[in-house]
Amino acid sequence: MKLLLCKNCNDIFNLDYLEKSCRCGFTRGKYLDQRLAEYFGEYAVPIGIANDSLINAIKNQQNEGMGELFKAFVIPVICSTFKKNEDNKSS
Repeated sequence: MKLLLCKNCNDIFNLDYLEKSCRCGFTRGKYLDQRLAEYFGEYAVPIGIANDSLINAIKNQQNEGMGELFKAFVIPVICSTFKKNEDNKSS
């Protein structure tokens, strides 16, 4: 799962095939197909969640306590499936 964090307004949001943006509008992104996504904005930070880890955490959800941990990570600047669009325009 791909998410975007905006360092300006601290919003975190998921992507869709229609372009979405954060509250302040400085970070935007969308899926181009089932695997490839693009994002825009100088404040944008791409984040990934390991799908299998999240699914496992949901299956093991506890009734109380801290909750089940899952794996999330900051996606590298150079990534073949999540590319920053430097033009800052929708395609």
